[in-house]
Amino acid sequence: MTTYLFPNSVKPWAWLILILGVIGGILATAFEFEPELFEMKVLSLYSTDDFFVQNNGFFKWMEQNIFDDICGVFIIIGGVLLGFSREKIEDEFIMQLRLSSLALAVYVNYGILLLAFLLIHGLDFFTVMIYNMFTLLLIFILIFQIKLKTAKDGR
Repeated sequence: MTTYLFPNSVKPWAWLILILGVIGGILATAFEFEPELFEMKVLSLYSTDDFFVQNNGFFKWMEQNIFDDICGVFIIIGGVLLGFSREKIEDEFIMQLRLSSLALAVYVNYGILLLAFLLIHGLDFFTVMIYNMFTLLLIFILIFQIKLKTAKDGR
């Protein structure tokens, strides 16, 4: 049963949202791109200015550039919609491809994470963990699309 899948009609929008999020994320991280348009006050569940400052606390308003946050939201929404949308013809074979792609993506993602634990240290590891929030979903989409293309070419 495929009741948990989104309709096939969301796929073009999912691709657009995902691609915008990935491009924006690359611009934000690689080039420290933070357009002033996205500078605003946001409510923070918990905020720390510094370890020794008394201004730390719960539910604080703070000035923040939310461009990278928006990019992350786009990657998650676009990725989930894309990864879990029905194909035009959704049958048991496609469901098996989706399941095996998800399982393989989990193995690959945690293999990469295991290598990061062993080989990357300090603040660079924190950067790896930030990227790791998105890699499982992106690896799943990549594997599923490759398997789907290969299966369609083989039919």
